[in-house]
Amino acid sequence: MRSIVKLDEELAADLRHSEIEGADKQKYMLPQHTGKGKPSPFPRYANKGTGPNNKLTYGQFQARVEGLEWAKMLPEDKAKYEQLKAPWSDVDGKTPTTYQCADQLMEMGLNKQLKVTEFDTTLDNKRFSADYKPKRGGNPSLYNKDDPFNSAYSYFSERVEKQFQDFRSKDDPKFKAVIEKNNKLGKELLESITTLRAEDKLNHMYKQLQDGVADEKRKGLGIPKDKIVVESNAPSKVQNGKPYQNINIAQTMANAWADTKTREELQAKGFKNADDLANWANDLGNPDKTQPQDWSELNKSHFRSAKTWNSGLVKSKMTVAELSKCV
Repeated sequence: MRSIVKLDEELAADLRHSEIEGADKQKYMLPQHTGKGKPSPFPRYANKGTGPNNKLTYGQFQARVEGLEWAKMLPEDKAKYEQLKAPWSDVDGKTPTTYQCADQLMEMGLNKQLKVTEFDTTLDNKRFSADYKPKRGGNPSLYNKDDPFNSAYSYFSERVEKQFQDFRSKDDPKFKAVIEKNNKLGKELLESITTLRAEDKLNHMYKQLQDGVADEKRKGLGIPKDKIVVESNAPSKVQNGKPYQNINIAQTMANAWADTKTREELQAKGFKNADDLANWANDLGNPDKTQPQDWSELNKSHFRSAKTWNSGLVKSKMTVAELSKCV
């Protein structure tokens, strides 16, 4: 059983080792090992690559977090991963953009949520359930009644981000260049992620606004489609992003409230005016807000996941002086 304090200490050390002292010094995130003395939590594979200090190359890392063992992969499969370009690489004297790198990953179908258990076998989503009961000597529950929609994915991501920003706030001149390089890259990625998530939220909302409250997965408002003001297939604000449904929330809710039949149905659900409706849409999934009609569990889970990325983006934009006051 590992304490939370221990996990944070291990993460902090690994962030230093990975870029500064060498990947072979990592003890928590994908630690290298031989058959003897495997570190805890026990990784399934040796995590040794062909880079400096046996560091995994970018392609090898992508394969590893997919749960693949490099040593047992076919040559043709290895070749697919090895041709992947990292955002910081210098391919033929030309550094690829994050968008070009993302396109390559998407083409290979590597656009799914990170498998946290590939980094830490103990971080199972079951531990975040209110019903989780640890076995004797097992890992403790991570459920928090004040944060009921937390998940292994958000938990792990936030702890990594916290340790990175803690490290950055120290402003150590020995590590400053590599830390700022990674923060700049992280900020660029987070800006794209948060924008894409906001656009995806509008896609789901477009359907949810039309659904009736009987749909437990969506818990919509039952607004007629012809009352929704939307720019269909609007171009994404992210390069190569998918088109999305750009809803004019204020005008949509004004239209819905002006329609007698729709207004009566919405009043029966507890809404008092168009502003109430707009608040319901703008705050979609936020458990800290109270609305006449509650959101679905899925809405709340999505909101919690987005909170992880939004918080990371805010921190990445802070100066070292600002950061040192809040970490």
